[in-house]
Amino acid sequence: MIRIAWSNLRSASGRLSAAMIAIAVSVAFIVAALLFSQAFGDTLRNQVQAEWAGADVAITADEPDDPAAADEASPLTESMRQTAAEVDGVQSAQLTQSAFVAVEAGTTSVTGSATNLPQGQVDTVDGSVPDSDDELMLREADAKTLGVGVGDTITLGEFDGPGHSAADGPSYTVSGIMPGSSSAGMNLYLTDDGLATAPGELVPDSIRVVADDGSDRAGLAEAVESALADAGADVSVRTVDQVVEEQIESLSKTSDMLSTVGIAFGLLAAGVAALVISNTFNVLVASRTRVLALFRAIGASRRQVRGAAVVESLSLGIVGSVLGVGLGLLIGWGLSTVVRAFWMPEFAQMSPSASAFVVGPVVGILVTLAAGLIPAIRASRVSPIEALRPVDVPAAAPRIRWVRLSLSLVLGIGGIALCLLGTTSQSVLFGIVGCFALFVALLVGAKVFVPPLVALFAAAVGLLIRRSPAVKLAGRSASTAGGRTASTTGALLIGITLVTAVVVGSSSLQRTLELATAEDTPVDLVVSTAGQDGADDSKIVSVLDDSPIVEEREKVPAPTASVSVDGTDGSGDVAITSAEAAADSPVLRSDGYNVDEGTILLDPTSVGLDEEDSDVDGQSATVRLGDQNLDLMIETSYDVPAGTALVSGADAKTLEGPGGSAAGDTATEQTWAKIADDASSSQIEALTSELDAAGASADATAAQYRADFASIFQVALSVVLGLLAAAVVIAVIGVSNTLTLSVIERRREGALLRALGFTRAAMSRMITIESLLMTVIALIVGAGVGTFFGWVGTASIMPASANPVLSVPWGQIGLIGVAAVLAAVLASAIPARSMSRIAPAKGMSME
Repeated sequence: MIRIAWSNLRSASGRLSAAMIAIAVSVAFIVAALLFSQAFGDTLRNQVQAEWAGADVAITADEPDDPAAADEASPLTESMRQTAAEVDGVQSAQLTQSAFVAVEAGTTSVTGSATNLPQGQVDTVDGSVPDSDDELMLREADAKTLGVGVGDTITLGEFDGPGHSAADGPSYTVSGIMPGSSSAGMNLYLTDDGLATAPGELVPDSIRVVADDGSDRAGLAEAVESALADAGADVSVRTVDQVVEEQIESLSKTSDMLSTVGIAFGLLAAGVAALVISNTFNVLVASRTRVLALFRAIGASRRQVRGAAVVESLSLGIVGSVLGVGLGLLIGWGLSTVVRAFWMPEFAQMSPSASAFVVGPVVGILVTLAAGLIPAIRASRVSPIEALRPVDVPAAAPRIRWVRLSLSLVLGIGGIALCLLGTTSQSVLFGIVGCFALFVALLVGAKVFVPPLVALFAAAVGLLIRRSPAVKLAGRSASTAGGRTASTTGALLIGITLVTAVVVGSSSLQRTLELATAEDTPVDLVVSTAGQDGADDSKIVSVLDDSPIVEEREKVPAPTASVSVDGTDGSGDVAITSAEAAADSPVLRSDGYNVDEGTILLDPTSVGLDEEDSDVDGQSATVRLGDQNLDLMIETSYDVPAGTALVSGADAKTLEGPGGSAAGDTATEQTWAKIADDASSSQIEALTSELDAAGASADATAAQYRADFASIFQVALSVVLGLLAAAVVIAVIGVSNTLTLSVIERRREGALLRALGFTRAAMSRMITIESLLMTVIALIVGAGVGTFFGWVGTASIMPASANPVLSVPWGQIGLIGVAAVLAAVLASAIPARSMSRIAPAKGMSME
């Protein structure tokens, strides 16, 4: 058995190389994912440990059992800190507090937490610890994000929503930069006096206790807990080691998710590799029929022949897995290096992981064994008499595989039914199960529908190019070897279907969310000069007209009126406008700002109402504009432009008065603009900055939201497509391997064609056309099914109140098609060259 396996491996080493590469790529994917997630987990651990450096015991507030009690005052107080500081063995105790703030440095605006510098954290990579109330420190990664260094200025403002500017808040000088980054977002470290001047509400985070030299952490934690027992506060007293482990366990869900996603896509790649390997062994068994029959004739048993095939696949799996581990190490090291260079300098070095060196190879070996099992059984069924039969090219014998067809139809109908159920009931589970069932149905039925489709497509192409012999022979070869063609097309089908599903699903989900957002915020950009001294109207118009992201603009009347909410203290001056003024302009994305007559749409905060008094829907408001007073019913909305309220067109005319002079000196206008769908966040920020410089107030919240959504989708799409790349690469390897084995099988056929007058170019073209036929069928079916999957995913995820929209990005689908065709041509290059180099005399010999 071993000798037979060794003989088979030596004779087929070249033919098995592509299958070995396929399994190596899938194993490398799994190994790299596990190693990278391990490094990510180590990074989180280092960050958490750095945040608690210098402390020995931590006092933290317990989570309330009643969610409604979350807004109550924190039990952590200054008196509690003093109590902890008086415990024997305590060197010092510090109450740390933080406030959520808007952060601005130059043109960069982000959010972060202002907090006091914890005791014991004095290590810096540049500068020194702040010693005055107008200085702060931040970590190296955060300094890189803001683009600041020691001596630069950072402005902090009270955070009241995305896009808020911190320009009017206090400024602080960067005195020092600490190493690393924080696991909980951007932190800005100030002195206790400096923190008192920071905007925002300070919330106690913890009490950090530092022990005397030689004190036991666990014993000190028990002593502090006993001292605080009389206070009856809902707090936890633990050693810093316990807190670090708890936080790491909570944060490790992210790294666990990375591992899960990596393994899932690795298994997908391994599944595609299994098709390639199974196809390879099936062709090898067919090409070895006479050799296997001779083994049987000289005394080899079926068990020995079957065992030799299993040993052969096991050897392939072991060698491929070893290569995959080495490749995975290189990929993992490369990913870690890229992250440290461009994202997180303190990202942990890749460390060996037992799971990576076990899971990857085990998957590779098991997949290879499973893929080679059926060919091994086929090999054992070869009878000795086969050695005496001549080797002929089998004739194309179209026949319907009724069992396979029936199973495929049942799975397909059930899958479609579940998909439709998932879309109508907004059930992600039904949608996933339905898509999976339909996908399995396609793979099961591939041997039924792929060969005739290839033959039909070849006949159609042949008619278009005047019955080309190369096309006809390519179609005959692909349809004759139906199993081989179906397996190769199935491998391509997996990659193309998933890539299309991700692209269409992402585009559809993004478009659905954009339309849903447009219902609430129909105007992308609102520019106003009300209350702005020194506004330059001509410069504002120039900025808008010269901007590459402004598609349309329209001026609408927006006089400033006094609005007071009856029965409350809420009142204020707001701009009054109507969407009917821009009804004929394309600046509006929806009719979300259309208001019924007698109603005013406003943000309660614009008239001085806080959160507790903001429930004023249905109440009456008095609008005073010049000599006109109008009582309107309130409809609250936090999506109206800042400082603006909307009324109906009829009410707007009433406020203007008979001659349109009610506004008097307060008459003014707003400019509404539509921003391009592909505008980036940085472009929108640059536009608003230019408008601010021109003396205008610009509210681009709606456009910014859309740009942020688009950015998130693009990042997610890039990541998923990158993960799918392994499966696509393996599928292309499978095409090349199948065509190479096809050339080996058809050497005598090729020699005969050369003897009959076929040129080398025609022989090469025949192989390339065969590759293109399989690719085009996979592309057509995969693009259609992938589009359906993308729509099912979008409709299943969206809530019942939303209207899912199918958005097919034809440009990206076209790129997928072009990439698939180019991959088919490249995959056929080596086999086509081999086919064209067959010499007639040598190819027709019996050896």
